[in-house]
Parts: sequence; structure tokens; C-alpha cells
Amino acid sequence: MAFYRRKPDIIIRGGTVVDGTGKLPYYADVAVIGDKIDYIGDLTGVTAPLEIDAHHKYVTPGFIDCHSHSDRALFSRPEFQNAIRQGVTTEIVGNCGFSMRGYTKQNPETAHPDGDGIDCVYTLPGPTYPKGSVAAALDKAEKLGTGVNTAWLCGHNDLRVMAGLTTRDYTEEQFQIMADFLREAMEAGFIGFSTGLEFVPGSVSRPEEVERLAMIAAEYDANYSTHMRDEGYYVLEAVNEFLNVIRKTGLRGTVSHLNVKYDNGVPDEYLFKGMQMLKDAREIEHLNVYADMLPTLFATGGAMAMLPSWLYADGWDKAREILADPAGRSRVKNDLDRYWRFLAKGQWDRLLFIKPGHDPEIAKMPFSKLVEQSGKEPADVFLDVMMGAKTMEEANAVSIQGTVFFEEIMVDSVVKDPIYMWQTDSTVSDLSAGDKANVLNYISMIYFFIRYVRDLGVISIQDAVKKVGSVPAQHFMLEGRGVLEAGKYADINVFDIHALKMNATPEDPCHYSEGMDYVIVNGVPVIAKGEYTGKRPGRVLRHLPKE
Repeated sequence: MAFYRRKPDIIIRGGTVVDGTGKLPYYADVAVIGDKIDYIGDLTGVTAPLEIDAHHKYVTPGFIDCHSHSDRALFSRPEFQNAIRQGVTTEIVGNCGFSMRGYTKQNPETAHPDGDGIDCVYTLPGPTYPKGSVAAALDKAEKLGTGVNTAWLCGHNDLRVMAGLTTRDYTEEQFQIMADFLREAMEAGFIGFSTGLEFVPGSVSRPEEVERLAMIAAEYDANYSTHMRDEGYYVLEAVNEFLNVIRKTGLRGTVSHLNVKYDNGVPDEYLFKGMQMLKDAREIEHLNVYADMLPTLFATGGAMAMLPSWLYADGWDKAREILADPAGRSRVKNDLDRYWRFLAKGQWDRLLFIKPGHDPEIAKMPFSKLVEQSGKEPADVFLDVMMGAKTMEEANAVSIQGTVFFEEIMVDSVVKDPIYMWQTDSTVSDLSAGDKANVLNYISMIYFFIRYVRDLGVISIQDAVKKVGSVPAQHFMLEGRGVLEAGKYADINVFDIHALKMNATPEDPCHYSEGMDYVIVNGVPVIAKGEYTGKRPGRVLRHLPKE
């Protein structure tokens, strides 16, 4: 156009722009200068060093994954190829109350050298941590450079670990340790506070403890994300506990992976009652609350959440003794009715995999095959694997994968309802992860667009992109992200939705998805013509206290 006289670095020509706000798609060219979008419109006659032909393709903001666990491994695998190949350009990390379970801590030889010189809670061995080691996580990630942007939550479970707190009651000294580290995180630019109240050690905490800590996060206009205390029969009580935190603090709030597992001892209508509680809180009380959920009918969980807390109350060594004793094991087997309660009903065929880091060979094998080979009852096979963990940390790291959701309910809630944002519940991974990897790492985000937008057509492209665009950007205070607009950051995807393809399966997980032509992060192509460029232009998105 004659009036556009600037010289862009990138022009994306002739694409169908889906701007991330929910507006109808439209045809336009997009100009990028540096790390920002400079112009959207007709760029006929304007040239650029890089010109991308986007005819018959969508041009969208880079997808925001509002719930991942990539903080675990990013100091070893900063490339984020599994995410970037699905169009993810920003991840909210530190969810479910965990924000220092560093893969590098257990495997220091894998640490990427570009982050050398900065130690933090993810790399220090513990069990105690010096002042500054939480804030240093952001500095280390910034120095390292990552394939996608990251915004960080500070986890309650880890604050308890740092305070040496494993019991229901705490001393004021222990609370002060938690408070000081949380305040350190907020001052450094963490965007909020997360809890995992179904997991050790947060599962024994009182609501009052969470509320006191949340009040500190509220001083920084932060977010609160929770894996609630119960996702089963007491899910409505758990939603109310979450809402009470928001009512008392004024924080923005997210209920992590809100759904009800089928045939899990919970009436299906409980999910919709819980959703209505959130909607009433938004519409009547004007609370800023959302929910998020992953897309697949199978899910990953923590195996420890199946075990009764009395089993490990006196430490993991004692727990292993109980599991080795026939009478003790029998008592445990009779008390597995929690978390994935359908297993206690005998529906072990729904458990697809159990993945212990301490035994990679088991991680490769379907659970049904483990049972067949052992000749034992499924519950005993499960408990044998848990007993094989030598430490509480190893036991906490055991994950399970199972078929847990109905697609009809998924469509009616997660997919169609605007109260939900989309998440992956995954972690950064690469092809070296082997068979013990989580298939969700490689397919979660792209599954939404393949299954629900393209194949079933139950949600429009503009509404789908909004769930990973403007909604999480606004909710998590990611300024300049999540929309295609002049002056915003150039996090941009270009793709033909019919070319999107998932290659990973639960049995053979380590395969990247395909179909993204270009994925641009802060103005830098990380995927170009479908190929990974090796660039790591991602930034730490800090939420700093206002002056």
C-alpha cells in the first residue's frame, strides 16, 4: 500500500487471520518488525527479507498453554520442540503446587550449558534452599533462552517442602519460611501461586494455610491456580474451597483440569454443578475465575494420589515395609478408593500405563501386559511398582495414564463452554525421552484443533483460538500476547488445519506432531517451512510489582 512506507522484517501474505479475540476470520497481510506486529492489512507492493505465503492457511496468535509442567525439565531441554511444533509459543508453568521438581536436580549431567553460573531450586539438591534460590529460577531460564515464552507460578507443595512441613499443622516459623519464599517469587516476577491439594504434602494442609499464603500473592495482583483437594465425590466442596480463596483475596483464579471422570463414583451432573458455581461467581460476585482442561479422553495422574496417607505418614521406608507385609498390603488394597476410584472398583483395564522413573522398562509396557506377565492381581502389580520406589521423591514421580473421560461430556463442557481455557498438562520433552515419555507432551494442544475443530466441527476456529489466545493472555496478565494486532508481540502461527497430524501414541510416544508451517516467537521463526530452526527466542514473562 502506498501509505505503508516502513520496511518490515517479515511479511505474511494472503492468510486467513484469526486474531485470537473471537472475531470472525478475515483475509489480510501481516507485517512484523523486530519482535512486534507492525501492520495488518494490504501490503501489496511492500517487500521484506522473509515473505511467507499464507494463502489457504490460517494465521493465528501463538497458542498459550495455560497449564503445563515444563519447568521440570526446561533447564535440560530448553528447545521445547514438542510444544513449538504444536504451535505453542507461551506456557504457564509451575502448576499443581509443584514448581521445583527439577529433572536436572536428579540428572545434573543433562543440564544445558547455556544456563551455567546460576543455581536455583530446580538444580540445587536440597533439602534446604538459600534465600534467592526461588527468584534465581527466572534468571537461569532467562540466561538459558527457551524455545517458547514462560510465565511462572510458585507452588504450595514445594513451599511446604522448603519449610520442612509434612503435617496438617504448622508452626509460625514454618509459615514464615513459606511466606518469605513466596514473597521472593512474587518480587522476582512470578505471576502467581499454585496449589496441588490432592497431592503430598499439600493434601494435609488446612484451607486457612492456603488462604494466608494466597493473601501474600494478592499483594502483587497475582493469579491463583489450583488442582483442587478432590476431583471426585467432593468436587463441589472443593470448588467452594477454591472460591473462598478468591473471595477472601481478590486474586484471579483458575481451577485446573476441571472435569469428572466417568464411572468414578461421582454423578455426571456434579461437573455441570461445579461449572455453574464458577459462572455464578463470575456473573453475580464478579470474581475473575476460569477453569482449564486437557483435550484427550485419557489422562495422566500421580500414582501417589491413589495411596492412603496413613501408609507413608511415618516415611517412605515404613511404607515399603507395610507393602512388603501381606497383612499391611491387604489393608492398603482395601483403602485405594480415592483419586481414580474406578480402579478400586476393579476397572484396571482403564489403567493404560504406569510410568516409574526408577524402572524405565516398566514404563515401556502396557499395564495389561505387566499384569499378564506377573500372574498377579492388578492391584498387586500396581503396589509392586510403588514399592520399588526407594525414596518418597521417586514414589512421587510415578505417573499413571488411563482412560478417564467421556467425549460427549468433554464437548459439552471443555470444548463449547467459554469458562474453559485449553491446557496440555504436559512437560517439555524431546525424542531422547524414550518410551517413558508422556504422549500428552507431543499431542495435547494440536489434538484440540484436529479433533474438535477440524474433524468434529463442534467449535469454530475463532472460538478455539480465543481459548488459547486473548482469554489466557488477559487472565494471566501476559501483556501484548494472545492477539494479532499492530503493536503486539509477534508470536504467530501459520498453518493449514488439514495438514495437522499427530504421530505419537501411548505405546510409542516420542514422535513430534506435524503441520505447522511457521511458528514465530517474538518475531523469530522457530518453525520455518515445517522445520525446526534451532532458535530459542522465548522470554520469561515477569509480572513485576507496580511502582
